[in-house]
Amino acid sequence: MTPTLPVTQRLPETFAFSQSSLQAYSDCPRRFWLAYVEQLPWPAVEASPVHEYEERMRQGARFHRLIERAEIGMEPDVITAGLDHPLDDWFAKYQRFRPADLPGDVLEVEKTLSTPVAVAGRAYRLAAKYDLIAVEPRRRAIIMDWKSASRRGDEGQLRRRWQSRVYPYVLVEASRALPWGPLAPHQVEMRYWFTAAPSRPVTLPYSDALHAANHEQLHALMTEIVSGAAEDDYPKVADTPLNRKRFCAYCIYRSRCDRGEAAGDLDDLADAEEFFAVDPAVALEFTLDDVAEIEF
Repeated sequence: MTPTLPVTQRLPETFAFSQSSLQAYSDCPRRFWLAYVEQLPWPAVEASPVHEYEERMRQGARFHRLIERAEIGMEPDVITAGLDHPLDDWFAKYQRFRPADLPGDVLEVEKTLSTPVAVAGRAYRLAAKYDLIAVEPRRRAIIMDWKSASRRGDEGQLRRRWQSRVYPYVLVEASRALPWGPLAPHQVEMRYWFTAAPSRPVTLPYSDALHAANHEQLHALMTEIVSGAAEDDYPKVADTPLNRKRFCAYCIYRSRCDRGEAAGDLDDLADAEEFFAVDPAVALEFTLDDVAEIEF
């Protein structure tokens, strides 16, 4: 009998890598496969209690919209009209503790940038969507990421996450084609600002050495990702109690993978962004129409 060969699947032509997709693969390659290659919807609950989780996500999205309006110059009285708790408190903290040293020459709000990356003989893009980029042209740039998490993030954990590598890397590479660029790696800094600790943002300076290391690590990881052609090439994260608690409990695919049915407890999360699988409905979160086009 002729053996059954695996069906070969590839990422869609419009796919662009992002910190979300790279983190999904690093946490669990099978999660990447299900969300980005198969684009599989799966109606599992991410965290419980469900209504509290949904409300927290809505509040975080609203908070980002409030800051966006403030950064583009809307009057605070207009922005805060009718705000309820905790949004009124979060916005008051933003007004009081917005870093005073941010450059004001150029403010890019909710800006998406991308840079081309050649991987395994094929052209891909690496994209990032920024809450705020504050720029002093050709001198320095500060990337701000606003967090409404219930507690301040750990600096070591944040430094290890792909967001902290992808965001400055893309900014440096894309800045060569931007009106206010180019920027050298040592001119870039990333800051995470928390409503839970507004006077103590986590600051991560960038450097030439980090940029070179990120270049190698990004290319190696993307090459590994695109080398797979079937589900077995994207294995599940090792089945350990720690991994079940950290990853599987908050993954929408956990029952498909026989990793449990009950959602993880929302109170155990410091930051929902660290754990939740990408919504399959928007798995292709970037297309070439969404990003500031940077030529190959």
